[in-house]
Parts: sequence; C-alpha cells; structure tokens
Amino acid sequence: MAHEIVYGTWESSVQKLPKYMGALKKYNPGTIVEWEHKTFQPSTGAHVIGYVFWSFAPCIEGFQFYRNIISVDGTHLYTKYRHKMLIAAAMDGNQQVLPLAFAIVDDESTSSWKWFLTIEQTCYKRSKRSALFLIVILDLCWRAGSEYQIRKFNWIMEEIKSQNIAAFEFLDQINKKKWTASDHDGGWRTGILTTNMSECINGVLKGARRLPLIAIVEITLVRTVNYFVTRERRSHVMVANGQLWTDFAYKMFNQWHQKSIDHTVTKYNHRQQSASVVTKRQSGFGLNTHVVKITNRECSCGKWTQFGIPCSHAQKVCAAYNINDASMVKNYYDVQAYKNTYSKAFQPLYPEDYWDAPEFQLVHDTTIRISTRPGRNQTSRIHNEMDWRQTRERQQAQQRENSSRQ
Repeated sequence: MAHEIVYGTWESSVQKLPKYMGALKKYNPGTIVEWEHKTFQPSTGAHVIGYVFWSFAPCIEGFQFYRNIISVDGTHLYTKYRHKMLIAAAMDGNQQVLPLAFAIVDDESTSSWKWFLTIEQTCYKRSKRSALFLIVILDLCWRAGSEYQIRKFNWIMEEIKSQNIAAFEFLDQINKKKWTASDHDGGWRTGILTTNMSECINGVLKGARRLPLIAIVEITLVRTVNYFVTRERRSHVMVANGQLWTDFAYKMFNQWHQKSIDHTVTKYNHRQQSASVVTKRQSGFGLNTHVVKITNRECSCGKWTQFGIPCSHAQKVCAAYNINDASMVKNYYDVQAYKNTYSKAFQPLYPEDYWDAPEFQLVHDTTIRISTRPGRNQTSRIHNEMDWRQTRERQQAQQRENSSRQ
C-alpha cells in the first residue's frame, strides 16, 4: 500500500515506537509516556505491546487554566488489526477543544479504560478535577439532563414518572450531579453536556487512524502543536485589543446584556442583593419570573451557574444594585488565563540520528484477530443529540423526497 511506502508497516512501526517515544520525552521534557506490556519473549528479548499512553507536557501545564470538565471517547483504528484509540479532551475559556491525552489499546474494555483513566488522572492531578460522564438513555432523559432550570427539570421528571415509573425510579436514584445540567452539580459541568469534545478530536484524527502507530503519534503531535501556535497568537491579539475576556465570553455576555434591557426588576434584599426578574413577553414566550441572588452568584434560570457568566437576569439585577457585573465572570474566561493555557511551547524533535537507544525492544501482538469484515466497524458508543440531529435530518430529507414523487 502507498502509505506503507511512506510510513512503513504497522509491525515495523511498533518496533520503532519505544525509540520515538523516548525522543518525544527527551525534546519535550514533562511529556508522559506509559506502557502496559502483555508478555516478554525470552527468545527475542522483546516485550509484546499491550497499551501505550501519551500526553504532551504543554497540555499538562495548560490544563490548570482549562474549564472544569474532561470528555473521553474511544474510536476504531482503520488498520488490519483491531486496535482502538482512546482520547481525553478538555475545553478552554474560548470554547475551543484541546486534546489532553491519547492511548492505543488492543480493545475498548473495562480494563483498558481503567488503565487509561488512572494514568490520565495522575497526569492532571494538580487541578483535582474529575471527569464527568453523561449517559443519555431516552429523549425525555436528555431533556431532563440538559435543562438548566430546576423547575423545568422537575416538570420533565414528572412527565417521565407518568409514562414509566420504573424509568423515573432508576433516574431518581442516580446522583443528579452526575447527569443533570441544572443547579444540582453546582456549575461543574460549565454547560458541557456531551462527549462532543473528544469526538471532535476523533474527527480531526480520522485520516490518521489508517496509518501505522508512529504516524498516528506524529499527527497527534503536529495537530496539537498547531492548536497551541494558532491560539497563542490569538491570545496576543486579545491582549493587544485590551480585552478582559475571551471572544466567547464577550459574545455570551453581550448577548445576554441585550436581552436584559427589556427585563423588569423587583428588589427584595439589599444585604443578599437578591431580586426577582420578569422577562418581556415576545412571540408567545416570556413573562417568566426568575430569582437572582448576587451574593450567592446564582439565578434560578441556571445559566449563570453553568456558564460562569452573569445571565441576562443577573446583569439586570447588578444594574439595579449598581454592581459591576463584569467582575462576576469566571476566571477561566480571563484573557490572561487563556494566554497561559497556551504559553508553554513545544520543541521540535531532532532527526533520528540524534535519538537515544530505546530502553526496551517491542514487537506487535500476533494473536490479535485481524479484521476481515467489510464496511465500517459498528459503533458501540451511546448516541447523543448530535447523532439524533443527523438522523432527523436524514428522515426529513427522505420525507421531502417521497413527497416530491407523489
């Protein structure tokens, strides 16, 4: 095959991998590489590859400035062997995704995920943040989990209860911090509801998933470097423009500020700086009442807690109490935090002649079953709203086509 002429075979790439990973750590100190070997072959003096994990030093350094949540996902490699790629990703203060860690495993199993997440947690232990996992079961469950307002969440849960008491009891016994976007989680989810972050990185690496192992690692390096260079340059533009926050934070803040103009405020408690806010009726919507407590930095709509940016109701109350609402924006939206995220530079790898000898010999696992089934591998992940939207679009297109034929 053509790519084997350029990149070599999978088997030769596995043999060369320890030397390449050693160079990666040598020229980018702080980069983490971990191995899990299957067996040792006394006859050849080589280890049989099981799992390999890598996380780049600049990503580890910058993670302390990211937002609170980590997304993880697994994907197939399009090689003749049934290997899988595991990815952890996070989101910065400008609503941009950045990969944190990668791994190649022989199968997407409980043991491989446990191994991956244990190392990933060790790499990013300084922030003491935990990954949150969202499981979407049914449409009503998704509506409940994605609702920011507790009162609306309760309505949807009552609807679930009326339709299926067993489903309601199952959901009700799960810790709501684990699966809801309302105030139950105290804002740790920061408005992120799905694994789209890590799936986005999967899409970026789709072409690489057909290549030998070293080529896959090289592409994760090159594309992560590109993220750092592009975004670090953008951070300097933000600083030069005198911005306080990232572009995303400005967009959300100004959008909600425009909505706040038509709100009506009733003050209740000057010490707590609390008030009720009634929204304007427009196109059949509005005339909703929300309670804002500035001292607690919360609004009953839930958006302030989730996004870390004062919602339109909070901004209106801040204006009523002569409070600087700009001071209420979360720190991870700060331009300096965004700049610090991408401040640590990558260093290029020297040519192979400069690389150190590998610490051990590695060979491919010949017992892994070769994939001979034609077509795309069947996905085992739980579908989310992104998949549902695509399905609806296909169904609507089919309906339009059928209507045009009649």
